[in-house]
Amino acid sequence: MAVSDIHDDAAEASRSRGGFAPLWGAVFVALICAAPLIAVAIVAVTGPWTDYFGHIAGTRLPVWLANTAIVGVIAVAAAGSIGSASAWTVARYAFPGRRAFEWLLALPLAMPAYAAAYGWYDLTQSTGPLGGLVPVVRGPVGAGFIFAFTLYPYVYLLAREAFASQSSEAYDAARTLGCGPIEAFQRAALPMARPAIAAGLALVVMESLADFGAVVHLGAPTLSVGIIRAWAGEGSVADAARLALVLVSLAFLIFFIERFQRRRARQAAASGRKRPPRRVQLSPVRSALAIGLLSLPLMAGLIIPMGRLGWLATHSAVGRDLGAALWHSVQLAAISGGVAAILGVIAAYALRTRRLPAVLAARLAGLGYAVPGAVAAVGVLALFGWTQDGMDAVWTRLFGMPLPVLLSGGILGLIFAYQSRFAAAAIGPAESALARITPTLDGAARTLGAGPVEVAIRVHWPLIRSGALLAGLLVFVEVLKELPATMILRPFNFDTLAVTAHNYASDERLGMAALPALLIALAALGPMIWIARQMTRSERLVRKEAE
Repeated sequence: MAVSDIHDDAAEASRSRGGFAPLWGAVFVALICAAPLIAVAIVAVTGPWTDYFGHIAGTRLPVWLANTAIVGVIAVAAAGSIGSASAWTVARYAFPGRRAFEWLLALPLAMPAYAAAYGWYDLTQSTGPLGGLVPVVRGPVGAGFIFAFTLYPYVYLLAREAFASQSSEAYDAARTLGCGPIEAFQRAALPMARPAIAAGLALVVMESLADFGAVVHLGAPTLSVGIIRAWAGEGSVADAARLALVLVSLAFLIFFIERFQRRRARQAAASGRKRPPRRVQLSPVRSALAIGLLSLPLMAGLIIPMGRLGWLATHSAVGRDLGAALWHSVQLAAISGGVAAILGVIAAYALRTRRLPAVLAARLAGLGYAVPGAVAAVGVLALFGWTQDGMDAVWTRLFGMPLPVLLSGGILGLIFAYQSRFAAAAIGPAESALARITPTLDGAARTLGAGPVEVAIRVHWPLIRSGALLAGLLVFVEVLKELPATMILRPFNFDTLAVTAHNYASDERLGMAALPALLIALAALGPMIWIARQMTRSERLVRKEAE
């Protein structure tokens, strides 16, 4: 029997014996991710129109759109260059410290963009140590470079995997035909890695669009700032929803452009027999140059801002209730990471069945990452408001009095918004882990009389738990850094480190904002080290198998 036949039999068994659990599980995950966005669209269309939206459409909206475009373009250009060059150097050259740089270069993802903005602005302002020596990091240009240095690991990780797994024939042929190393890279290696780079750049630009803290602090208000101001300043959920639709339309446009580019390039990149490339040993001088260049983004995105925040924290008063804010942050991140890991595994099982409805539902859930936090929060507020109104009507009819307010955001609203925003990030690692399980294992377990649940627990789980842990930790890190959704939905007197840091920075107390911002980076650094090393270890195993 051919391997494809075994796979088809396993998939058919999963469809028939697994019942509708994978399908309905994927539908459930998709609804969690899509419901806030649907609510935003309904509120934007049906909500009352006020003079505020007309006023900002003619005054502030063009500025917000221009800033959004400038920030996004600079972030994409710089992050793409840094991530691609770093990935190529690590994947194709051998030099002292290469193995350490493989995972070190991913660590700036632990640094929130707003925390890096605090550090770099304080360093470069007129009274800072670098004042007058370098341009002040502020405005949309400064914000774009902050995003580039803190988000380039998205490009680096995906491009490194693509370069390391590429067949070396095309690059070697280009070199044989007289191309230099740079020209061969541009004409042979880079086009084949374009889908991976495009996917990383899509994540960079969507994170840039979703940011609130960095652009506010650096004086570059974008559409995310407009959404918060419409909700908090004017108290208009409808106007906030309309601005949210503009922002999410941009995000989805970027998402679909990236998907289209990936689909066009997939066939060319996947064709041909793959022979892993041999790394070129660099001379001592070039090794020193490579180490210096690779150190620059790591210094700019993590070490320098962390050092400055640490200096500020030791020379400033300590804010109140930082222990409670730290506990709130870790608590929310841990719960959200665990829930997201479960949802990711559910969606991964749906994708494994290869049933079209289940696959479509799981892919729809994957769109959630394109929804900024402020948009998800506005949608959750609308959903909870409608649900509360419905319960009030029933309760009043039964007991003659309105139901006490049960749904107004709070912890439940935060968890809901986090899942809508980040559950999509958990699907990829869970899907990759489940894809490594061969159908023959399922067939052998079924032959021995194991049912679907027993197969999942005794066969699948030991093999996918590292992938589920990776998914949960990714969401843990993202929730630690999340600011706009937390600002909108948090209960009264329930501040996280992100909110605490933002409040101090907004009051021009940057020294007091330094410690909570630094604590976020430190809390995220441990999980990011594990994630980076795990991804590096997996790539090495794949390379050894290919060799």
